[in-house]
Amino acid sequence: MIKNTLFTFIVILLFISLIGCSSKQDIYISNTGEGTVSIDINLDKILTSYVGDLLGGFSNLENKDINLFDTHKINSIITELESVFLTDIISDSSESLHLELSFLDPGKIFDEPEVSGAPNLISFSTRRVNNKDRKKISLYLSKGNFNTIMSLVGMKDSEILDTFGPQDNPYSESEYLDLMEFLFEEYESSYGIRSIVKASEILINLKVDGQIVDCYGCNGSGSDVLIKIPLLDIVTLEEPIEIFVEWE
Repeated sequence: MIKNTLFTFIVILLFISLIGCSSKQDIYISNTGEGTVSIDINLDKILTSYVGDLLGGFSNLENKDINLFDTHKINSIITELESVFLTDIISDSSESLHLELSFLDPGKIFDEPEVSGAPNLISFSTRRVNNKDRKKISLYLSKGNFNTIMSLVGMKDSEILDTFGPQDNPYSESEYLDLMEFLFEEYESSYGIRSIVKASEILINLKVDGQIVDCYGCNGSGSDVLIKIPLLDIVTLEEPIEIFVEWE
């Protein structure tokens, strides 16, 4: 019961509210679509204190004895996926998590969208342009396919996502900041909370097997791409997030 509760709350906070969470990902994609991912997640002390107090009420454990990352559960979930393989997982403390994965096809990592007409979250394709093979990796995140990202952590159709995830009538940035301030007001000043949320982002360093010819929503040069996604953009989704990279 406690393990399930721990994992449920950390998934919610990491992938939905994401306050005080910085995520860095190094990704390599070959011309066949196979590749590797290295992920480092670091949590702010506000988040760890909040979750520790919350979970301590269920388990009667001190904050220092609560590990927010259930590596066994994460391993179990990833093992069930067909095209993703966990090669390393380390959680040295309650504030950090390191994952290394390999994949066969990035377009098959997540389930197909359940909403008719919603593009796949991630897609990979090849086409001929001027007698050359041009590869394309695309990310399209919207309210229509947001729920598919939670399949990676076994959190599809969660009632809690209805509160913290993107809304049919989207939160504005100001409204989401107000929500985070309300939740964490005991742990930090209003200014501190808003600063932490605004600074939180997903940083992706992508390396492809070739020369980049087009890059939308990112910065690319040679075979390297830098992608920065503010976490407020993800949790509000006032507009869909669209990124693609093409290379030859």
